[in-house]
Amino acid sequence: MPRSASLRRAGRREEEIVPRLVGHGTQKYTTGTRLASSDGRGWQGMLAESWRHAAGDLGEVKPRETEVIVMFDGRLRVRRRGDGRLQYHEATRGTVWLCPAGIGEDMIHLYGEIDESLHMYVPASPLSAAAFGELGLDPDKVRLRYEGGFHDPLIEQIAGAVRAELLHPGPFGGLLIETLSSALSVYLLQRYSTVAPYSVPLPAARGGLDRRRLARVVDYIEDNLGRELTLDELARVGCLSPYHFVRAFKSATGRTPHRYVMDRRVARARALLGAGDLPLADVGGLCGFASQAHFTRAFKRAIGATPGAYRLGRTSI
Repeated sequence: MPRSASLRRAGRREEEIVPRLVGHGTQKYTTGTRLASSDGRGWQGMLAESWRHAAGDLGEVKPRETEVIVMFDGRLRVRRRGDGRLQYHEATRGTVWLCPAGIGEDMIHLYGEIDESLHMYVPASPLSAAAFGELGLDPDKVRLRYEGGFHDPLIEQIAGAVRAELLHPGPFGGLLIETLSSALSVYLLQRYSTVAPYSVPLPAARGGLDRRRLARVVDYIEDNLGRELTLDELARVGCLSPYHFVRAFKSATGRTPHRYVMDRRVARARALLGAGDLPLADVGGLCGFASQAHFTRAFKRAIGATPGAYRLGRTSI
């Protein structure tokens, strides 16, 4: 059996046992209106939802997943209690709330409206057991803290990228979200857990990507540009955990896996557009773009011209 086929089957088996992220819905957000959701997009490692909230009391829940909330539009006072801690603060744009899995909230009151907030749900454990082992940590002794009403530029930046993908889906969004989910999970562990702040280093590229393994990953990407690629499968090809793979790959190539895959798809599209007269939709499909609109948008962003204009310019030379 070809290696690529076996890896795809292994990836499907892993995905089947990963619990589906479902969020809290109106059980918690009794005064809210869900504006958008990533449910059904096929994202791995994160569920994202955009909400509008009216003033009032919210429902009591004991979350099964860790929730990170970032407010994008609103100004209000918030009072909430969880893990035996009462928090009362003023919320403005960029305010973050962290609601770890397993910590019940028995009181939340909004003294005003939130016009838009992004809710990011990640698995209960911020990292896999294997990743905890690589960092030399006992997962049973690591617990995220119940925090709220703070500002964190990195979390806000990640939320902004997730929100953009949620509201305006682009090609290869799945790979982008996996990368962002991994970065968010590691950062929560590093900054907002019972482990001393910043005592956990960001995963180093242990073992790195030597020339042989980098070549294997690059060849795998080239052989599979016509379909969706996931971070987990690329990490398996490179024989690293996803957390180490992202850093090792960027160290070796100067680009994140998501950026590298995008660049390679655009490069292949340029070659196909210049070499023949395939319909534009066929070129986009062969290069892994989900739709003609995605192909046109990504190609123009990278090259400065639409696929049709690029082909016309090439043929008129």
